Amino acid sequence: MHLPIQSNSFSPSFPATILLYSTMEDGGNTNMVEAKASHKEAERCRRNRINGHIATLKSIFPNTIKTDKASLLGEAVRRVKELNKASQELSSSSSNEELNLFPSETDELKLCPCDDLGLIKATLCCEDRPEILMDLVRALKSVEAKVVRAEMSTVGGRTMSVLWIRLSVHNQTEVGLAMLRRSLKVVIDKSSMFPDQGNFY
Repeated sequence: MHLPIQSNSFSPSFPATILLYSTMEDGGNTNMVEAKASHKEAERCRRNRINGHIATLKSIFPNTIKTDKASLLGEAVRRVKELNKASQELSSSSSNEELNLFPSETDELKLCPCDDLGLIKATLCCEDRPEILMDLVRALKSVEAKVVRAEMSTVGGRTMSVLWIRLSVHNQTEVGLAMLRRSLKVVIDKSSMFPDQGNFY
């Protein structure tokens, strides 16, 4: 009588499956190690940048009693607020006095009455030339005007003049203002007619 022989052999795919799982697990561990190392390096660089900025704040605020990070950042915020406030106050208080003396690329003439001073503020921008000052003097003298204050600048062959002018009593009218405008316009037109004379230096 022959008894059936039972085979104890495993499926051929079983060892391959174990090997595949093992390989995947090893690869996953390697990626995790690399990710952790990259994260640590990024954190180290971030801490170095922060410490560098803190050192800069310490050098800017050498008299600060507390030198911990929170105190230094608080002092920096306070100083920035003070500077912003001072800048706004300076801008508002000097808005009528502060001048932008950078000549524009186009010829222009502006007349603005200064009601609180009884003066005329004249702004001229044109090509620079050697005799422009004498032309301005003659133009103002022709309408009996007197310069109380003057600001002038020259950049790249262009000149800008800001004049505070007091007209004579009998010229303090619309007609006198129109005469002043015409006289100053002649100075600007003359500069545009001879632009090459602005390069005398």
